[in-house]
Amino acid sequence: MKTLKIYKENGEFVIEKINQFNHSTKRYFVTEEGLKEGLESYIPVMSEYEIEAVDDVWAIVINHLTEKGQL
Repeated sequence: MKTLKIYKENGEFVIEKINQFNHSTKRYFVTEEGLKEGLESYIPVMSEYEIEAVDDVWAIVINHLTEKGQL
């Protein structure tokens, strides 16, 4: 299964997309709003991904996806 890993790195939010071949790409976001906008781009295909988020961003991710009707 494909995975979205969401965490902070060097003070920035990161969405790391890992495909079924274990290759990854990272997108960096300076603000929480940027992270939320980045998450929204995955909404049409969210069912294809397993979400892994670290503790300090988990609440942001869950609240935003719940608000958008994805959880």
